[in-house]
Amino acid sequence: MFCKSYCGAIVGVEAFIIQVEADINDGLPVFNLVGLLSSEVKEAKERVRSAIKNMGFRLPPKRIILNLSPADIRKEGTAYDLSIAMSLLGIIGCVETSMFDKILFVGELGLDGHINSVKGVIPLVIAAKKRGFKYCIVPKDNSREGALVQGIGIIGSDNLSDVISIVNSGEYDDYVIPKERWEPKSCHGFDKDFSDVAGQYMVKRAAEIAAAGGHNMLMIGPPGTGKTMIAERIPGIMPFLTQDESIEVSGIYSVYGGLKHCSGYIYNRPFRTPHHSIPRTGLVGGGNIPMPGEISLAHKGVLFLDELTEFPRNIIELLRQPLENDSIIHTRSNISIQYPCDFILIAAMNPCPCGYFPDKKKCTCTPLQIKKYLGKISHAFLDRIDLIVDVNQINYDMFNCEQGESSEIIRSRVEKAVMIQQKRYMGRSISGNSRLNSEGIKKWCYLSEEDKEYLCAAYEQLGMSARTYHKTLKVARTIADLDGSNYILRKHLKEAIFYRSIDNKYNVMEGNVI
Repeated sequence: MFCKSYCGAIVGVEAFIIQVEADINDGLPVFNLVGLLSSEVKEAKERVRSAIKNMGFRLPPKRIILNLSPADIRKEGTAYDLSIAMSLLGIIGCVETSMFDKILFVGELGLDGHINSVKGVIPLVIAAKKRGFKYCIVPKDNSREGALVQGIGIIGSDNLSDVISIVNSGEYDDYVIPKERWEPKSCHGFDKDFSDVAGQYMVKRAAEIAAAGGHNMLMIGPPGTGKTMIAERIPGIMPFLTQDESIEVSGIYSVYGGLKHCSGYIYNRPFRTPHHSIPRTGLVGGGNIPMPGEISLAHKGVLFLDELTEFPRNIIELLRQPLENDSIIHTRSNISIQYPCDFILIAAMNPCPCGYFPDKKKCTCTPLQIKKYLGKISHAFLDRIDLIVDVNQINYDMFNCEQGESSEIIRSRVEKAVMIQQKRYMGRSISGNSRLNSEGIKKWCYLSEEDKEYLCAAYEQLGMSARTYHKTLKVARTIADLDGSNYILRKHLKEAIFYRSIDNKYNVMEGNVI
């Protein structure tokens, strides 16, 4: 006798449909699972056997073989339990199997038949929809998560006996839960506003440019000047996530397990701020059981590295490739796993160990200490930064000034600039000015002959690299978009160059001090 049901395997943040093939024959009593399985999948036979017994059914003492196909994809996790149980129940004639080719079964079984939540439901449902499945039966705790995907029916259940009843009734539509409604603005709740930031107009301007063009930014200044405060408010001035972006981000958090205590979409742009003690796999992902790292959890949002110089240099250098490619690939012995990581990097650091250089009245560091401290940040890493901005101490009088612009006002300007970019790059795989390649720079970052000479002089004086030169042009393009200008003017170019001239104050790129 033979029966087949379907579940799914997660590889990176993508899912693949897995066939659970059950076969029962005469012979010595045995229950084998095959198909390139991890230890937790091999243990499923004990969970499933107990769950079936506690539902009042009994497996015959025969030779039972279950194959999870295709066998060249490694199966990890516990989401296969429900599908394995349904194949076994189908083979012994306890459930109706006529619709099994239209249903994806996902869930971990407890010994009493309870269906526990699992990770990665969103990618699994998306894969099922692409393969033409009509329904997905998932754990009840994951049902709201699965309902984000349109065009496929989601049935949530918390017990194996309920699943058996649903399958035998054949009335699947009666159990499909309503789809999650998309309401981005009403659910867009940032409780941190730029109006709380006193002074620091230059830094807030740089943050606006970073949000409008997707540019990376480094803030350098003494402690207590508001670097962290400003960084925390940047997601609030970025455009709202679109529905497709929200599903994409929610899918990453689904694989990570970050949707366990919430329901529905992730409406707000992520803001991740890892501690400087984070290990390599925690930052970029991977590991024995591959999981997305902080750079992927910051996808479509902000990755904030506070106290940048406290991070080990080898950890910082890991960001160089993801900052250029918007994705990271982990190659294992038998498979390559790709994680998306399209984020804005915001970093903050002190200019010296005590934090007060170049204020000679407060700074207690020696030139050698400062050189060693600043030398932790390599030239290659700083080449990936678009804006470097000085954050100065504010005067006492600034606390008594009127509140600054709110995040809503700033976001309205950012959204206009983003709409200009979307119109300009329509039909092309360019998400914003920061993602322009050399051909795009030539086409959309046109300069007059006089401005070319001006930029050439700055290039020589500041010792720019080719990458820094291109980043300066891209920042100038964003500034022009914020200004509503079709062309990059001298004032836009001057402001963009200014955000690279901070290098000379600390001479950070060479690890020296002035």
